[in-house]
Amino acid sequence: MPSPRIDWHTIAADHPELQIRTTTLLGEGWSSHAFLVNESLVFRFPKRRDVWLELEREIAFLAAAALPLEVPRYLAVDRTSAAATHGYAVYSFVPGEALSLAELSVDERSAAADAIAAFLKSLHRDQASASTAARLERVDERAHAIDLRELADRIVSPLLTTSEVKRLRERFRWYVETPASFSFSPMVIHADLSGEHVLTNGGRVTGVIDFSDVSLGDPDYDFSSLFIDVGEDFALDVARRYGHADLERLAEKLRYFAIADQIDTIVNGDAWALPGQRETAWTRLHQCLS
Repeated sequence: MPSPRIDWHTIAADHPELQIRTTTLLGEGWSSHAFLVNESLVFRFPKRRDVWLELEREIAFLAAAALPLEVPRYLAVDRTSAAATHGYAVYSFVPGEALSLAELSVDERSAAADAIAAFLKSLHRDQASASTAARLERVDERAHAIDLRELADRIVSPLLTTSEVKRLRERFRWYVETPASFSFSPMVIHADLSGEHVLTNGGRVTGVIDFSDVSLGDPDYDFSSLFIDVGEDFALDVARRYGHADLERLAEKLRYFAIADQIDTIVNGDAWALPGQRETAWTRLHQCLS
């Protein structure tokens, strides 16, 4: 997708204390583009006006959160700046490289699992203020699963083999009809803790970024992106160090979450998914159902 049109001269005028020397596109998601300015600040540009709802939720949460790893801290917000169609928000750059187990030694992998487990324990214990908690979205997991199953039957199943459809329906049936799937107290969750959102520096986990999906929900879901992106063994190792009470049940839930997330991208990603993401979701779905 093309980069957004940004008037950096207007931004410089908005911030006379800031002499803009370099601007580099860091990346984009379904909702925003992010640019690194002067190697020290991240300017986030929403793609749509309604993105401000999730962005302001993220900003409010991070302003009060006390977490053991470095996270974005927003410094400025301008919803109406003429510099970009939907304004922008600014936070201090969190340096680091995306988590890649291949780049880590055995000892570094162990330390990484410890650091992520400690981060999740702290996040899940977080007691958001009443005003912040009121902003956090609370999804009905059972209703969401039932809706997603109906979409899968209508849109996805016709493109699967008979055996894949059988496994897909069995996985949804297990999740929806197992009371333990929903026997949790809603907690603050990151909800997108993939390898690219866990940052390392010198072989150590140092930061976590992209809290766009921060919400109140099932704490087990925070192991799902690691499960998909980094692998089952590492995700369950993190969960063990976290002190999860039932790793076998968690593994079953993560297998459901892996399938559900791919279906969600396939059926809901038409408008916002980046090039290649839906194709990747199909590949992963076939793998999950093999």
